[in-house]
Order: sequence, then structure tokens, then C-alpha cells
Amino acid sequence: MIRLRLLLLSVFITCSFAQAQVKIISGSIRDAADKSPLTGVSILLKGTQKVTQSDKNGNFSIDPGSEKSPVLIFRYVGYTNQEIPAAGKTSLTIYLAETNKGLDEVVVVGYGTQKKATLTGSVGVVKSETIADRPITSASQALSGQVAGVWVNQVSGQPGADAATIRVRGIGTLGNSSALVVVDGVVASLNDVNPNDIESITVLKDASAAIYGSRAANGVILVQTKMGKKGATQIDFTSYIGTQKAITLPEVVTNSLDYMKLYNQALANQGGAAYFTQQTLDKYAAGTDPLIYPNNDWRSIIIKPATIQSNLLRLSGGKEGTQYAVSLGYNNQDGIVIKDNSKNYTLRTNIDSKVTNKFDWGLRTALRYQTQNQSYYNGGAGGMLREVNRMLREVNRTLPFYGTYTASGDYASTWVNAINPNFQNPLAMVNEGKNYTSYYGLNASLFLNYEILDGLKWNVTGGANYWSQDNQLFTPKIDVYDPLTLQKKSTMGAAGPTANNSWEKNLYKTIYTSLTYKKTIARDHDFTLAGIYSQEKNDYRNLGGSIMGFVSNSLSEINAGITTPLINGTSTAWALKSYIGRLNYAYKEKYLLEGIVRSDGSSRFAQDTRWGVFPSVSVGWRITQEDFMKSQHVVNELKLRGSWGKSGNDRSSSNDQEGLYSYIPTLAFARFYNFDNTMLSGVAQTSIVDTGIKWEVGTKKNIGFDASFLGNKLSTTFDYFVDKRTGILRSIKIPDFLGITSSPVQNLASVSNKGWEFSANYASSINDFKFSAGFNVTHVRNNVDYIPDPQIGFNSIVQGQPINEFYMWKAIGIFQNQNEVDNSPKPNIKTTKPGDLKFEDSSGPDGKPDGIIDQYDRQYVGKPIPTWTYGINLSAAYKGFDLSVMVQGVAMCSLM
Repeated sequence: MIRLRLLLLSVFITCSFAQAQVKIISGSIRDAADKSPLTGVSILLKGTQKVTQSDKNGNFSIDPGSEKSPVLIFRYVGYTNQEIPAAGKTSLTIYLAETNKGLDEVVVVGYGTQKKATLTGSVGVVKSETIADRPITSASQALSGQVAGVWVNQVSGQPGADAATIRVRGIGTLGNSSALVVVDGVVASLNDVNPNDIESITVLKDASAAIYGSRAANGVILVQTKMGKKGATQIDFTSYIGTQKAITLPEVVTNSLDYMKLYNQALANQGGAAYFTQQTLDKYAAGTDPLIYPNNDWRSIIIKPATIQSNLLRLSGGKEGTQYAVSLGYNNQDGIVIKDNSKNYTLRTNIDSKVTNKFDWGLRTALRYQTQNQSYYNGGAGGMLREVNRMLREVNRTLPFYGTYTASGDYASTWVNAINPNFQNPLAMVNEGKNYTSYYGLNASLFLNYEILDGLKWNVTGGANYWSQDNQLFTPKIDVYDPLTLQKKSTMGAAGPTANNSWEKNLYKTIYTSLTYKKTIARDHDFTLAGIYSQEKNDYRNLGGSIMGFVSNSLSEINAGITTPLINGTSTAWALKSYIGRLNYAYKEKYLLEGIVRSDGSSRFAQDTRWGVFPSVSVGWRITQEDFMKSQHVVNELKLRGSWGKSGNDRSSSNDQEGLYSYIPTLAFARFYNFDNTMLSGVAQTSIVDTGIKWEVGTKKNIGFDASFLGNKLSTTFDYFVDKRTGILRSIKIPDFLGITSSPVQNLASVSNKGWEFSANYASSINDFKFSAGFNVTHVRNNVDYIPDPQIGFNSIVQGQPINEFYMWKAIGIFQNQNEVDNSPKPNIKTTKPGDLKFEDSSGPDGKPDGIIDQYDRQYVGKPIPTWTYGINLSAAYKGFDLSVMVQGVAMCSLM
């Protein structure tokens, strides 16, 4: 009995001790933003099946049982999960933040996708909902004001020629500074994409672009178009119509009599005689016929408000295995210059099909057809933008007393003593002649994916981008008549009608294949290893012809001309081959690493210098994933990033078809030479070359952070970057007496861009009212670090200055009277009078002001590259109604 009692006592004591170790963990769960209680939050004891939920007041309690180091997992729909170690704790207050969808979303990156949370590079993303709210005619305008570090400059609003230039973190080279554009995995033009077809645009700004090696030195823009989703066929129709007008035009005198009097007064102020006689003034004052005595506002005659309309019809849907999206777009835009018009038609088809659990394929096709009509005059194929600028220049020179038509219906000049003897009637410029362009484009790609083993996937993608363009230009011969006497006064295109037609086509082909292996080791170590092979080839051809001797303006085809026929044509090609390796590593999605090595071989270089190797590395640290950050409730996400990498450029010109054979001496045919008093045709070498030219190399360094606050309602990003370009490909200057028309290309210069960028966005809602506000700002300093052959002139390229800085005399005012003229520095080569520009005397032969305005006083007065770029985006929505405002601007930039 004694032994039994002792045993029972021992068991009782042991059980009592174990029971004393069990402590209930209780607490409350609240929203991190407004501290309100959260009801129905799931609380799971990690490693067990034990789970409970918070009550209506956000309170909970859970028994950890025998767990010595209990860990509680808090889960709530729409909020970020939390794991909280609870060893030794009996009371907890938990703050859950709303899920940052931006971190969980998948972002398109080079040759694949990646979670935004684990990105280590400086990447900007624009989503379809941002683009959909804007009435833009070209996809290149979609990035305007949206991404820090991206400068979008639309130099023209002319229909069909309104595409914007895009610069990523400034201009880093003296040749081609355009970013590489990849649409659905194939190099293409943004202009070939209908803005309404875009799902997302990703901009790679730092070393993350190095995976594209060649041409990645200027940044990379990745465009993903919209795909269909599983379900019944969905029909979407998007349409808008709007109007455009010139909002700022020079204020001019449109009353002819007032203009003549003021012109005479201006001459009198300068001590000159009157230009318009009193007899002319009296005659004009008494005139009543508006064709003979016009008071024309030529800007209102030529420039009118114009309409623009855009329509897109999309069908999308699919079943479990196959999804599709088909869209048909139509854009019709009139120009503010009468008779200008552009029509754009697009057809896109996207198909994704999953054949088995291991095999899937996809097809992307896009067709585009565009036509453009615009005014043309005075011959010469100077380009569309140039021709319309010539016409507008003539409008600005045309005075109010110049007529439109005569009484007989001919184009009019003026009977008044003309200030502009070479008058060209602007109405004749827009009504006569022909300037028609048609463009055809096809972009297509096919990809196959196959999972060889668990985690090992093979991909092969083939693509092509084809375009052709037909340009038809006809310069008419137009007689202009005196509206008073009806006698011919001058002839526009006096040399006779001329037809100038050209045709060009381009075919870009690419194929790349990759093996990607993903593996997670010990639950916390995520590895992704990829090997990629890529091959590209481009073929270009053009053909052109011109002829004169047309019997009338009504016949404009080439075969209707009979004199001075000319024909020209050429073809070019280039190729690129690449080997790429990439490693991604993440530990608990906390410590991040990416390494890339790319080797490119370009046909633009000789065999010995053809290949370039471009490595990059980037790291990231998600500080908010650390245990010491989990108890705070101010910062929801904080990630530090850093990167370094090299990328290449093999282009010496902004024209993709130039500089293809810079290492090969070329010969020119049909060269004429006087030999023994006889003109003979032969072949001549017209270029000298440097066979040792090699890759232009860009080195990018970047450090930054991503942070979010207030329950992820406020997100911010900051980056500091240094981009250095060395071995810039550039043509050197050679003496004219060498008889060489093509200067050799060498690796001559270096340029740097240093700066920082910051962006912030706040989004929230109050019941049914949703609103957001965001801004971004970028500061970039451009500098030519080295150049052995400086270019000094209007646009200068000089060491220690930005690219293309303006070098000229600096105007500081206008001379008000003769006394000011007599007591101020002025040029010795001309007589200076009151009313003339007053220039700053900045230097002299000895480097000091000398009282004379001459060549020594030219100075750097401005630059075309902005130091500051910024964007502001505001939006609000309430029960189906929405409003958005976008502002983009630049500062410390000059316009000449």
C-alpha cells in the first residue's frame, strides 16, 4: 500500500506540474491603418491543426498545448499574413496591413516574369488601367509622366507623325539614345501597338537591363499585350471622340491698312523712308472687294480645330485549356492644318493553349496599316515633318494683304509692293500636289513551353517583325496671279512638276531558346537558374525614283514624266548572336540576389572585336521580413536594392541602317573622272575605316529603396544612379582634300549621367469614393567626360558640358535709345541702333570683357536635355464616374 500511494502521489505531482506549464495566449487583432478591430481573422498554431478566429471585437485566445516554442500564423483575406513567435507570451496585440498587391503581382522582366516583391533592379511599371484613361494616339505617349527617370518628348502633333521619343535616365551617347522596345518577347516599335491593347509596360532602368546586352545601354521597355481569360466570350468596345486645336499662336496684325502704317512707322523710328506710299494706303482704304483688298488672318485660314476619334473592339474568352483575345482598332485623326489626316488600322490576335500539364504554346500576331496625307510644296523629299514645317513657316511670313484667290479662281498674290518677293500661297501648298504615305506592319511570335522534369522548363520562341512603307510625293507647278490685274505674278515650282516616289521594307527575325530550373531547398532557399541562346537577323531594302517633265499637275505617276529620270536603291543587313546566363536566389524572400552574364556577337564589328561580355549583379534586402521589424506597425514594406552592371551598344547612328560596315572599306560605283579629256565612269573608294572598333560599353550603378506605409496605402521609391558610357562610337573629322565622303568610325568619347529619382503614390477610399494621388521627380546631370574632337557650334559637344549645349551670344535686352547704344559693348561689323538686341560682353582675346561683341563673347547659354523631369497623377472615382488628371513637365531645359 505504501508503494502504491507513493506512485499515485508521483503521478499526481507530475500531472500537476505539466498542467501548470499550459498558458492560454490571448490578444486582439487590429487594422494597421485605422486601428479598428478585425473580425474573423484565422489564427493557426504553426505545425498543428489547431485554429481559431477573432470575435467581433477583434479578440482571440488559443491554447498552445505542449508546444514549447509556439508560433502563431494570422491570416485574413485582403491582408498580409503574419507569423508571430509567442514563446513565453500570454497577451498579444497584432496589427495586420492590407495586402500590397503591387508586391504580390508578377512583373514582366527580361525573358520571363518575377514577383515584384523579389525584384532587385530599378523597374517601373505602367498598367492598362492607367493607359485606358488617356486619349492618346500612339503607345509611345503612354509613359508620359508615369515613370520616374523616363523622359517622353513628343516633338510633333502632326497626324501619323506624333510618336514620342523616349529617353531613360537622360541621353548617354552621341548616336542612338533610344531605349530597346520588346513587344511580347520580340523587338518591335511602340508605334505598332494600339494603346488599348496594352496590358502592362515595364521599364528596365538599371543593370536589370543587362540581360538584353546589345542596345540595353539605353534602357529596355517591355510591352505585354492583353490576353483572354477562361470563361464565356466577352465583348468590349472602347470609343472616344475629341477635338484638337492650337492653343498658343503668335498675335499678329490682321488688318492690312494697320500693318502698312505700323511698318512705315517702324522704318521711321529707325530713320528710314516709308515702304508703303500714301497712294497705296489711300487706295487700300477706299477698296471694298475682299479678294483685291483682303484683311486675311492666314493662321485662321490654314489652321483649324481638328477632330480625332478612336475605336477598339475586343473579343476574348476561352475554355480550360485555351484562351484567346482578338482586337480590331481604328483611329482617324485630322490635323489642325487643313487637309492633313492619318488613319490607323490594327488587328491583334493572342492565343494561349495548355495541351497537357507539361506542354503549352502561344501565338501573338499584330497587323497594322496606316495612311497619311499632308501638304507638300516646292519639291524635295525632305521628310514629312520638315515639309509641314516649311509650310507653317510660309504661313507665318504671309502678310494680311496677300490674297487667297482671284476673281477668276486662280491662286492670288498681292498688287501691293511686296515685302516677301518669294511669296508662296499657303492655300496652294495644302490644296495642290501630293504627299501620301502608306505603312504596313506585321509583328508575330510563337512560343512553346515544355516541362522536362519537375522544376526544369524548356522554352523556344520565334518571332518576326516586318514592315514596308510607300511614299508618294508630287510637287506641282502653280501660277500665282495679281488679284487686281489678273496677270501672272510668280510661279511656285517653276522648274516644273516633279514626282518623287520611294519604297522600303524591313524584316527582323529572331529565335531564342532557354532552359530554366527552379528549386527550393530546405523550404527557405529559392533558386532559379536560366540559360538562354538568342539569334537575330535584320534585312532592309529600299528603292526610289524621281522624274520631271509632266505636262500638267493632273498626272502624278512616275511613268507620266519624260525628263531627268533618276533611280536609286540599296539593301543592308545585320545580325546578332547571344549567350545568356542568369541566377536568382532568395532566402525566405528576405535576402535577394541576381547575377547575369551575357555574351553578344555583332556583325557590325570585325572578327577580332566582334564579341562583348556584359555582366551584372544586383542584391536586395527586405528589411520588413526581419523579426525585429514585425512588432512595428508604421512601415509595411521596406526593401533596399543595389545593382551594378554593363551593357553594350553596337550602333554609331540613330539610323539603324547606318554604320553596318564601319570596319570594311567600301567602294562607290558610277564615279566620273576626267582622263585624257574624256569623262570616264569607274569605281572609287570613298571611305577609310578603323578595323579595331569595338563595343560601346555602358556601366550602370544604382542604389535605392522601396517602402510602403499606412497599411500599404502610401508607397514610395527612391533611386540614386550613375550611368557611364565609354568607347562611344563616333565618326571623326577628316580633311576634305582627302576626297573621302565617309568618315571613319572610332571609339572616341565618354559620357556620364548622374542623378536621382523619387516617386510616391497614395491610394485610399471612403465608402464608395476612391481616390489616388501620385508624383515622380527625376534629377539628371549630363556631362561629356571625354572627347578628343570637340564639336563647337550652335549645338556643341565639348568636354565638361552637356551634350548639344547651345553655344552662342547671350541676349540681355534691347537697346532703348542712342545713349544706351553709345555707352554699351556692341559689334564693330555692323551699325547698332535702338531696337537692336543687346548682347553680354563676356570675354575677349585675353579672356576678359573688352567692350566689343565678337566671337570671344559666345558662351554656353542652354541645353536641350532637361535636368529635371516630373509627373503628377490624380484620380477620383465615385459609383461609376471617374476623373483623372495627368501633368508632365521638365525644368532647366532650353528650347531653340
